Amino acid sequence: MQNQMFDAYNEMAQSSFEAMRKLGEINMRTTERLLQQQLDLTNTMLETSAKGMEDVTKAKGYQELVSNQAKLTQEYGKEWLNNYRSAIELLTEARDSAAEVMDKQMQLANKNMQAAGETVKKAAAKATA
Repeated sequence: MQNQMFDAYNEMAQSSFEAMRKLGEINMRTTERLLQQQLDLTNTMLETSAKGMEDVTKAKGYQELVSNQAKLTQEYGKEWLNNYRSAIELLTEARDSAAEVMDKQMQLANKNMQAAGETVKKAAAKATA
């Protein structure tokens, strides 16, 4: 019985370690992708600022400047919104992946607990026989 309990404990420890490794990978991949999105958005902001300054120097009048600035603002807003949507999709994907790992862990823990219960029942039956 002790060997069976030790084997069950070892299996649970291994599966827990594997689950933590998978969760770490999900976290690292998500962080890398979010950081890349942030860098891309920062680059877009800098490009937009440069275009805005260029518009200030090249505009032939107030109306042209305001019109160009409005277009630039609209383009930047669309880019920001796309980035926001992409980040939401990324976080949803990470949540789903983490939930999948945790669901598998719960199923395995349930199986191990049932097996441990059966082992204890058999040992108790053997001891009383």
